[in-house]
Amino acid sequence: MSVAALVNTNEWPLSDFQTTAHLREVFQRDGVVVLPEFIPHEVVRRMVAETAELVALAHRSESQKTAYLSSPDESFPEGHPRRTVQSSAVEVVAYDHIPAQHAVRELYESDEIMAFVAGVLGQEKLYRYADPFGALNLAVMREGDQLGWHFDMTDFVVSLALQPSQAGGEFENAQKLRTATDENYDDVQSVLSGNARHRIRVEPMHAGSLMIFNGRTSLHKVTPIEGHTLRIVALLAYDTKSGTDSSDELKLSRYGRLPQ
Repeated sequence: MSVAALVNTNEWPLSDFQTTAHLREVFQRDGVVVLPEFIPHEVVRRMVAETAELVALAHRSESQKTAYLSSPDESFPEGHPRRTVQSSAVEVVAYDHIPAQHAVRELYESDEIMAFVAGVLGQEKLYRYADPFGALNLAVMREGDQLGWHFDMTDFVVSLALQPSQAGGEFENAQKLRTATDENYDDVQSVLSGNARHRIRVEPMHAGSLMIFNGRTSLHKVTPIEGHTLRIVALLAYDTKSGTDSSDELKLSRYGRLPQ
């Protein structure tokens, strides 16, 4: 299927310089840009139906980690972000379980889409992840599941919302809370303890929305899922360097296995 058949190119022309420049400006200012109705409704329905066939293959992981995706560091005082534990639970369908003809895989493997994302990020070129499980995956969350507050370990994440939960499942974002030179632990702890609601905004993630997000600097979470409708999000992994892979530890925790 062509990219034109997968993407709402009337609303989001992939090769239009002005569109890309505007989105890049928003991303650089806010650390996040959301493109509503990036995927047409009929294509979203196809993606959801194809995902439903794969849910049984998802690996479930539950964790108790700090916002830095690590175990508590007891060299820090009690109440410090490096010791404050967050609960997370999610199921993930790995890249190698997604058939080549599935629409979400066709989208991820499109060079045109990758070039568009690079333009929004202000990068000359991007590469797909070398991780055979994590290059593309489908995150599935059920009633009671959540993602606790955390920073990502990568500079950007590209996600495509396929199906929101009946209630809950909101993507909360405390924008640009730290920098490469300042961890800003006081403000981080204020968010973790619920004392900084003014710092938090909810990013709109309706079905078909594409989000490009700098999660390394922005603290974010997914609130607990309510109701029986699965929350489904596709995660498209690119990097500025060729051959980027995840660690064996991450593969085991997220996918429950290592490559043969």
